[in-house]
Amino acid sequence: MNNAVDVSVLIVNWNAREFLRPCLASLQMQGAPHNVILVDNASTDGSVESVRANFPNVNLIASEKNLGFAAGNNRAAQHARGRYLLLLNPDTTVPPGALAKLVAYADAHPEIGALGPQLQNPDGTPQRSCWRGFPGLSMALTDALYLWKLPWLPFAQRSEYRAEELQAPRHVDHLLGACMLIRRAAWEQVGALDENYFLFLEETDWCLRAQRAGWQIVYFPDTHIVHFGQQSMRQAPSKNIPQFYASYLRFYRAQHGDKTLRAFLLKGIIAVACLIRIGMWRERARRARDAAAREVARAMTVGYRQTLSQLGTL
Repeated sequence: MNNAVDVSVLIVNWNAREFLRPCLASLQMQGAPHNVILVDNASTDGSVESVRANFPNVNLIASEKNLGFAAGNNRAAQHARGRYLLLLNPDTTVPPGALAKLVAYADAHPEIGALGPQLQNPDGTPQRSCWRGFPGLSMALTDALYLWKLPWLPFAQRSEYRAEELQAPRHVDHLLGACMLIRRAAWEQVGALDENYFLFLEETDWCLRAQRAGWQIVYFPDTHIVHFGQQSMRQAPSKNIPQFYASYLRFYRAQHGDKTLRAFLLKGIIAVACLIRIGMWRERARRARDAAAREVARAMTVGYRQTLSQLGTL
């Protein structure tokens, strides 16, 4: 590997210019030697022009079509020079020294295949970013009924961690790919992200494969990343919400088969989730005081209705 660095930061961008600039600026404040490879998935908001003008050191790959998250990261990884690969969403900011802390911990624990920091909302509150178990009936029901907001419930604990369980580094089953440090040796052994997932659960599938290959997946709360979250979802909810549930079903079928009663029940749980969210977003639209908030709520409602209409074909 020529001119190796500690970390190759892989960013896949789609129309996130307003978040991308502070994200790239925050990376310039890092102490760990790193390089940045950014794949732009045919953005139309001036992202490419902004990066070229303001961040000439970024290795920019402008795709003529939307490759999706998995394929975009895989393309970026082909240009990586780092001992580690960092999957990083463009709607994040990285505090000074965060990369160095992640690398130091991973270097001290060679059994780790992937390491995820604490993800925080802009107000400093923690986000859900790690889980026990993998997507299935229990996790779907927990999500559908918002039981993840009550992680102390025995049923919810099958997939959710209580706050007191996340005060120190710990082994988890899978991480959110908004920020995930992957050891190059693990990436080369496990393989790239599965491009059958266009968007959502690519990192979940990778974490499962990594564990099966003997690597540990670890949550590391000693450093944090600010994550604004769900920007792609909100840009095109009529496409991305159905895509999320399609990915969920794809993952489940890959592990448990397609022609099973459980697969049928999972579709029922997804339908319940969509109905709950349709009601929730309709109420938000009714209560919204400004036109922009009403439009977001209406668009999200359309996304969940679209999922309902497509369930029979998923």
